[in-house]
Amino acid sequence: MPIPIFLSYATPFNKKQEIFIEKVKLHLVQNDFKPETLGVTFHDISAPLENIKKKMNECFGLLSIAFRRAYIEKGIGKFNTDLEDQEEYSVSKKWLTSPYCQIEPSMAFQIGVPILIFREKEVIDDGILQKGVLPYYMPEFDLNKPIDEYFESNQWIDLFEAWKALVLKYKTKKLFEEDDIIKHIISYSICEGKKIPFDELYNMFNNTIDYDRKNYYGKSINNYDQFLNQLKSRLGVNESDLETRYKIKGHSLNSDYITICTNFFD
Repeated sequence: MPIPIFLSYATPFNKKQEIFIEKVKLHLVQNDFKPETLGVTFHDISAPLENIKKKMNECFGLLSIAFRRAYIEKGIGKFNTDLEDQEEYSVSKKWLTSPYCQIEPSMAFQIGVPILIFREKEVIDDGILQKGVLPYYMPEFDLNKPIDEYFESNQWIDLFEAWKALVLKYKTKKLFEEDDIIKHIISYSICEGKKIPFDELYNMFNNTIDYDRKNYYGKSINNYDQFLNQLKSRLGVNESDLETRYKIKGHSLNSDYITICTNFFD
């Protein structure tokens, strides 16, 4: 099933932008992603930010294309400043992008969604587009150069693949946290007075997986005894108490461990 990701972009107003965004969409689909864009793939009667918030929580990554939108023939930043530590600066012959290319990535960042932003040449790099604001490299692309060549460049390929890996990891961890078995283990740890955070529990499972060895079905080898020992040590209980108190009808800790490993760790 395709993975939903939020595709944020300023609506194209020329052919080159239109071709570029269609190639982005095609590349996403070819990589088993489902791009979601406000006003294009989803609509709602609610206020735009409410609509974006709802959809963002259903997505596992955000890719933003900050196209040129409004051209500044002649402009001055901090015009007529009268403060000694401030200076005017020129923004002449520069472009602004859509405000949604600021809003949507910011919303994604706040909830931990992996972000990748591409900025068209001469778009002002302020706000979230400013270098150093996000812990990610934000490349600039030039639509006066051959578009096909850009999508074959190391810049596009390497950045996209790195982002894709982050999206897949984020998806696994998010679905892990939403899993009923995981919630039960967390609840059990709370009852024992030693709550295990989701990240710690994820690492406890991950530590028991031997990714270099595969079973008959091509799955990575797991080690229940190692997981059991970690859990006993963390909660300060013996094996008998652990199995007795871990109660879900028709389940056992061993069977649930195998289910989680099968679903989330390969």
